[in-house]
Amino acid sequence: MKIRKENRVLTVNEADKAFYLSQGYEVVEFNENTKVYDVVAKATGGRTYTIAEYNAVADELEIAKEKITLLQEKLIELTPNEFDREAAKAKLTELGVEFKGNVSNETLKKLLEDATKEDGQ
Repeated sequence: MKIRKENRVLTVNEADKAFYLSQGYEVVEFNENTKVYDVVAKATGGRTYTIAEYNAVADELEIAKEKITLLQEKLIELTPNEFDREAAKAKLTELGVEFKGNVSNETLKKLLEDATKEDGQ
């Protein structure tokens, strides 16, 4: 098994894999086509990052947060409003429409639509 940290590539036993991963080494395999090492397992500790790497990740995070906020706003706009049963009952009472207290939401909606149509005419 080959491991790499910065520009150092070592061949070690599979039994030592966990130790080297915790020390910041990555498990790699040599790609014959591209002539570079491909990372198979990332380091689990002991790794430091440059300021440029950190800033790139921080910028990417900020962009992702902005996209999440925009998508949440769009979702709220596209989600139909929940029916407010109490508000509908209050409006019907205000308009003088009689109804049973245990009437269904669909019936309340229909009564409210009919009452507002009649009130608007």
